[in-house]
Amino acid sequence: MAVEHSQRKHALLSASGASRWLNCTPSARLEEKFDGSTSSYAEEGTLAHEFGELNLRLKSGSIEKKTFNSEIKTLRKSKLYGDEMESEVEKYVSYVMETYAAAKVKTPDAVLLIEERLDFSHLVEQGFGTGDSCIVADGTLEIIDLKYGKGVSVDAEENSQLKLYGSGALRAFELMYDIQTVKLTIVQPRLDHISSWEISTEDLIRWGEEVVKPKAEMAYSGEGEQKAGSWCRWCKVKAMCASLAEENIKLAKHEFKDPYLLSDEQLLGVFKQIPMLTDWANSVGEYILAEALKGKKWSGYKLVEGKSRRKWSDDESLLEDVSTVLEKEGFAKKDFTTTELVGITSIEKLVGKNNFNPLLGDFIVIPSGKPTLALESDKRPAMGVEQAKIDFSK
Repeated sequence: MAVEHSQRKHALLSASGASRWLNCTPSARLEEKFDGSTSSYAEEGTLAHEFGELNLRLKSGSIEKKTFNSEIKTLRKSKLYGDEMESEVEKYVSYVMETYAAAKVKTPDAVLLIEERLDFSHLVEQGFGTGDSCIVADGTLEIIDLKYGKGVSVDAEENSQLKLYGSGALRAFELMYDIQTVKLTIVQPRLDHISSWEISTEDLIRWGEEVVKPKAEMAYSGEGEQKAGSWCRWCKVKAMCASLAEENIKLAKHEFKDPYLLSDEQLLGVFKQIPMLTDWANSVGEYILAEALKGKKWSGYKLVEGKSRRKWSDDESLLEDVSTVLEKEGFAKKDFTTTELVGITSIEKLVGKNNFNPLLGDFIVIPSGKPTLALESDKRPAMGVEQAKIDFSK
């Protein structure tokens, strides 16, 4: 039976967050102060991993077809399921099974571990994680990680998360197999991206002892210096992080030689900082809105209904009803339908703006806009917090 991925426990110093706490050691304890809410993207990734696990267990013979069919039906009922998910995840499954088959040719007793708990507590206090796939054979141990997201391409080279997984797997199997190399692989199917990188067992062990251990001790105690960088992207604290704010505000305080125009070098400096600056500014906005939805009053601001776009109603007889009205006005059906009704703006141009509402206004709905924060002087009426929560969740 598939593991309930969403119910897994996560270590304080998790492998997935290693790039953060290795670079900014106080971040792990600071993140404890914030709730563990997840985004729809994270939930979608969790669902994709469940599809991957089920298919690997079926193909490796650890579950029967009957169990697979029952579990897969349940997964397909998820609101996050899309037709392309299974075909995309299959790219990951194929890579794992092909790699496993090749390993068994060289080492008949090679093993495939699927969604295995990997313990690296010899390096990190209470350190553990779950490896998507791990293939153990003589010579090489390979960690294979599925990344379902498509926003950012992720590479395996020096990847802290996978190196920690590799450290845990190596410790568990080094006495049973002659392992000289640990291979780290990331499969990102929706970007058609596969990245692999190898490290010798000696170098991996040295990294664990010399880099991870001392940093982990500081991180577990909440000690060390806050440090901003690319690792801030997924940090729960980034909206309130003084170090990240200082890093971004430095740009505004920069003293330019020419008080009127920026040089090419200065423009490039600004350009390089745009991703971090934009991400930080967005996170501040999201945090303030989330707190307002919880009932917090921000001085000078209020919750109002955001902009919304009109759309056709969901009435089953919509096409027939609108067609009847327009044909009565002398319009040919080919002018306002393809396989369905064309967009509202197109039909408005067809019949004329002044005629649109009298003819078709009954078939239009304007859903509530998502709540947003606006200045107290904004003409829109303030929303109640409870209604705002309902509208935001939609």
